[in-house]
Amino acid sequence: MGYLFLSVSLLSNATKGFFAKTISTKTSGLKSAVLTNFIRMLICIPLGLVFVLFDGGISALNVSVDLLLIAAFAGITTCTMLIIWLLAVQKSAYSAMDAFLSVSILVPILLSCIFYKETVTLSQGIGLALLLGAVILMSLYTNQIKQKLGLSAILLLVAMSLFNGLADFSYKLFNHRAPDVPASVFNFYIYTFSAIALLIVSLCLKDKKAVEATKDAEPLSANKEKDLDKRKLIYIAVMAATQFCYSYFKTLAASRLSSVELFPLQQGLSITLSLLMAAVFFKEKVKPLCIIGLVVLFVGLLFLNVITF
Repeated sequence: MGYLFLSVSLLSNATKGFFAKTISTKTSGLKSAVLTNFIRMLICIPLGLVFVLFDGGISALNVSVDLLLIAAFAGITTCTMLIIWLLAVQKSAYSAMDAFLSVSILVPILLSCIFYKETVTLSQGIGLALLLGAVILMSLYTNQIKQKLGLSAILLLVAMSLFNGLADFSYKLFNHRAPDVPASVFNFYIYTFSAIALLIVSLCLKDKKAVEATKDAEPLSANKEKDLDKRKLIYIAVMAATQFCYSYFKTLAASRLSSVELFPLQQGLSITLSLLMAAVFFKEKVKPLCIIGLVVLFVGLLFLNVITF
């Protein structure tokens, strides 16, 4: 059942990624990225409430302070990663974003081993090494199809990986500390705290870049501007729905799969879906180095989930 929940989560994430890439071209500067994600979180909150009503009713929202702290941790790390993602995707090839995110799987795996005594077998260790090798190949592929990554792009990718790993670990924290609380309740609070954090950040930001870009840009007719705003809101709404489904079903999968099973499989299949999406929708060229990286990735996944010794 854990693999079924993971499959639904991955499909939701792929759909979210497509619209996130599309909307990133309409996002100029940090404040714009923060506002985009704030609207997304606001849409996720009523979606979460609907899931809560089906899972156990409003009374299920009466939770412990411990759970609220975990949800706050998850919300803050999630929204931070989303903002960095929107900024980083403008500097890096889309198909390599998830490849770099694969490095983040080391964070929840390591923390789960330390705090919850989860173990990593020899075959799984080999699989992890192969997966990281695939990440290196895919990063080299990024340099082939796009400009060489600068220092700012590298720092964004490192920060994105760190916060993604911490956000992933929060799902394990929840399942160990509050196993009887419905997953919908946890996700409702995640997006509530995310929205609060993004609102605070938005109020503190002054996006001079976006103002300058607006001044330099050619003026649009009222109809065209209205059409762009409408499409952007539709994209954000779809992103919100798929974002919630992604995290909700990943929460369910995390309760049934160990960290070393869940997170490498999630990232590995995400890379595959991202590569297909980048080639079909964004016309990124698939070169031999990318194919080799993909093969290494699948061999690594075999060692993680099929081959055991």
